Amino acid sequence: MESHMSRSPTDATQESYDDVAPIARFPWLTQRHLVFFVIGWLVLFSLGSLFVSNPFASETSASANIDYWHVMYLHGLLVGMVGLLALLTCGVLQLRSMHTRMWIVGGVLFMTVLTAVGGIFDRRVPGAEIAMWVQIFGFFALDEICIVLLLGMLGEWRSGAPNARTLPYVSAFLAAGSMFVAAVMGHLAGWILEFGNFPSIIGTYASAVGDKVSDFEANLVGSHSHDMVVAVMALSVSIAAVQFGYHALSGRARTVARFGLGMVGVGVVLMTVMYVVMAFTSWGPPNLFTSAGGANGIAGDDIVTGVFIMTGGLITLAAVLAGDARVRGLAAGPVRLATLWSWAILFATVVIAGYSIELNETYFGAGDPSAAGSAKDAVFTWLHQDLGLFLMPALVLVMLVVARFVLPRYQGAIGWATIVGTTVTFVGGMIFVFVNPALHGPGYDVSGVGLLVVGVALLATLWYGALHGAGMLGAVAQGNPHAAGGTGR
Repeated sequence: MESHMSRSPTDATQESYDDVAPIARFPWLTQRHLVFFVIGWLVLFSLGSLFVSNPFASETSASANIDYWHVMYLHGLLVGMVGLLALLTCGVLQLRSMHTRMWIVGGVLFMTVLTAVGGIFDRRVPGAEIAMWVQIFGFFALDEICIVLLLGMLGEWRSGAPNARTLPYVSAFLAAGSMFVAAVMGHLAGWILEFGNFPSIIGTYASAVGDKVSDFEANLVGSHSHDMVVAVMALSVSIAAVQFGYHALSGRARTVARFGLGMVGVGVVLMTVMYVVMAFTSWGPPNLFTSAGGANGIAGDDIVTGVFIMTGGLITLAAVLAGDARVRGLAAGPVRLATLWSWAILFATVVIAGYSIELNETYFGAGDPSAAGSAKDAVFTWLHQDLGLFLMPALVLVMLVVARFVLPRYQGAIGWATIVGTTVTFVGGMIFVFVNPALHGPGYDVSGVGLLVVGVALLATLWYGALHGAGMLGAVAQGNPHAAGGTGR
């Protein structure tokens, strides 16, 4: 499938598309400008979320009822993250179709604004129909982005582009497809949430598979959320591998990176099939490594996503960085290192800490308030979601933005601030979960300091990227050493 590829004379031209407006009527609406608009929007929206739900205290237990408004507000953040991912995918994978770029740029702007604004007011269901439909139109834009992205990638494949015949490209395509499947499941769940058993075929189908309508809705919600967040991870690591030099690897590093990406691709297929089956039937994956009469054990879907996609992603990024002589020293590539480090903390939070809790549910309780470790389990319910599944993947994307759009002389400080901030946040989180779950104890304080440092890194990205990076092509970080002082692929 793959061959060692050198950069063609047209690569710099393709990268300059980041600075060309695909919609001629709006010359200011370039991919570069929209990337920083989305990041800035998400930073502001994140600050606003503090007034909606303190993330440290938003989950009272793993079995607590979902707060509808909190979830819909959070969609305003997560959908914007998907938009940022789509923009970066166009640039990193060099999708040449201007029609693809035009529809994605327009869709990202439409989707980010509508989903976020609707999320501010979509507080209950039923009862907030105007806000709900504002968000729904944003969600339709997400569907459009996924479809256009898939069509654009298929177009590159059919044209015989060498870039489209590589393992990262295939892995990215599978992940984008899984995201679309997750979106469709979310639409159906939202319909049932709003309209219940209408039309009645919904209840008929639920009965046929042994469920109630409420169970069918819950299955759809769970499959939608789990599939979407991990598919986003899979697409993120696929383009990160390309951005940071996958195509320049050789020897053992290339073999290991291909093995890791192969794990990601296989994991995406297994995960997607599994979550579709879980959504539309009463089947659930068995728990593995059980003990205490089955009370302890790792859920089967967690095994698939953790072992294949999260572990595969870690192997891939480690191989890519280890295979580049320029980043073997800690001071040589802080943005690349911050990308790997963010993924490593994702892995440590969701896989290592998560599996350890699942294997000791008799202590942590899985939502049982009478369990000895129930308070710690409640903290982890917040931590693994907001830190491991949301913030760390988002920082991987931000590091790609820094590598592509921020001048090299500013990248080091942003990379190191991200590494320090994520490390402190993770240490505080582990204290919070495994040592002292007091709401305003040391874990809370240390985590808060870490998040503030991460916030500084995000603001620095906006400042040095949007205001000081004008005119710099993505080639800076992808291998043109003569562009604005760029130093590597």
